[in-house]
Amino acid sequence: MQTIPIIYSKIQNLKLHAGAPIIDTRGISLNETVAAVTLERLKSKTERGKVLVADTEGLNRKRFNPSFIEYCKTPGNELWLIEPIYDEEDVFDAFLGAADHLVFPYAFIKNDSVLPGIIDISDRCVPLLACRKGMAQGKDLSRLIDSLTETGFHNIMVVDMDGSISDDMWSDLSDICGGIIAYSPVRPIDNGAGIVVEDVFPPEIS
Repeated sequence: MQTIPIIYSKIQNLKLHAGAPIIDTRGISLNETVAAVTLERLKSKTERGKVLVADTEGLNRKRFNPSFIEYCKTPGNELWLIEPIYDEEDVFDAFLGAADHLVFPYAFIKNDSVLPGIIDISDRCVPLLACRKGMAQGKDLSRLIDSLTETGFHNIMVVDMDGSISDDMWSDLSDICGGIIAYSPVRPIDNGAGIVVEDVFPPEIS
């Protein structure tokens, strides 16, 4: 099982900062931010690691945030950027920055018609499905993942917001898409399969 750290971030003084996220119905806020380059988990190593960086401002606004793209850098790490996009044009703009992979919330795209164009631009684009009660945007999670896999997406990030996805279900989802990236801010995931996201700063959910 591979693990990837996640940091919730914003730009301060033209530098990437991260902090403990507070997630509620209004969005995501950060508590006691520090410069990302000071985080031990992100410091350069012999082997280049992966890090997921969530743009809290863009996610709160539910739209692409070009200023974050400009200054988001994680030296010595492979950057997997979580950034809202609306259509194919935003994908081009996102890759003008330092991102190696673009993780985009499925809920914020124009509609499903843009998905083939997104994957045609880059196979390093990763849909993010935020789930509650085992559903994503009111859709059956397994069927949606199967559809995205058929479209051509190799990786799909699934965020279990309420702990409703069991370890057995994580395994079932990994059978549908071998590149499932599993994450839950409310409970540990220990299913021994796929890629699991770990919080650098434990989130507060309210």
